Amino acid sequence: MKLRVLVAVLALVAVAAPTALADGDPASDTLITEQLFYPYYSNTPKAAVKQLQETLAAANKAGFPIRVAVITSPYDLGSVSALWHKPQPYARFLSLELAFAYKDKLLVVSPNGWGFVDATKPDPKTLALLRTVPIGKGTDGLVESADKAVRLLAGKAGIKLPAPSAGGGSSSNMDTIVIAIAAVVGALLVAGVEILRRRRRRREAGQPESA
Repeated sequence: MKLRVLVAVLALVAVAAPTALADGDPASDTLITEQLFYPYYSNTPKAAVKQLQETLAAANKAGFPIRVAVITSPYDLGSVSALWHKPQPYARFLSLELAFAYKDKLLVVSPNGWGFVDATKPDPKTLALLRTVPIGKGTDGLVESADKAVRLLAGKAGIKLPAPSAGGGSSSNMDTIVIAIAAVVGALLVAGVEILRRRRRRREAGQPESA
């Protein structure tokens, strides 16, 4: 009986995680309030993510508002996976999703190219400039390429950003996600223990298990 309860608890965790991650457009949910969207389920080195977060924070503080979506697979697009391999149309779509809360520069980086819009409108000249930036392999390569692209665009606008730090010092959104998941798992385990205790009390009182 105990084993079945623990299995049920773990099953709830397994079901809850993909349900929480499955979304119409995950990036739009994140970029409403954050400057960076990247796949939290990836093994991206924290240093690379922190560096990009610091670069974005510095750019926005210096008067160069920009947000970035790092797209690694169709899964990152949620229900609009048909836009996979179409970074520019996706950038336009994403900008319209965010328009009620954010209308400045938006950069999309994916394994097969760049997407860029400014005030929800395409910017062919800037997109052409971005295409001169090589895109690295893997999620960490995409994150590093995005950092270079933001620096390039800021520099073109006459804004000099601080040099990259050795390991990045700002807190990562990944830490928040890990803490949240741990809290959910802990709550479910506590619930499972409480169920076991109640069933034990019912058995001791001679009550049916289903009561």
